[in-house]
Amino acid sequence: MTARKKKSVRGTAKSARQRARNAIEEGFRDLERRLPRNLRSAVRDLRANLRALSQQMERARKEREARWRRLETQVRRDAARLLRRLEKAVAPGGSASRASSTGRTPRRRKTRAKKTPG
Repeated sequence: MTARKKKSVRGTAKSARQRARNAIEEGFRDLERRLPRNLRSAVRDLRANLRALSQQMERARKEREARWRRLETQVRRDAARLLRRLEKAVAPGGSASRASSTGRTPRRRKTRAKKTPG
């Protein structure tokens, strides 16, 4: 027996949305056939409006997911950077000052020039 090909979560969700959309469309077509002629145009308009709403919702969902992915990536990067800093801070190897650990000499303070009375 061969293994089944696995679908991704996105592919499964996409096909589920497609099946639901097709079922709704089929229901509206059936309703349109059953109604008298003067009400068919209302059902057609309703179907068009519902399709537009569905497209807007899908676009908003995609934007939300993209925004969430960007935010999640940024949080992961920040967490990894903080973890590296923490590991570096608690790493054994002497108590070197921060300036020497970065490889630079400490900054000198600026001295004020003394005013001469004059």
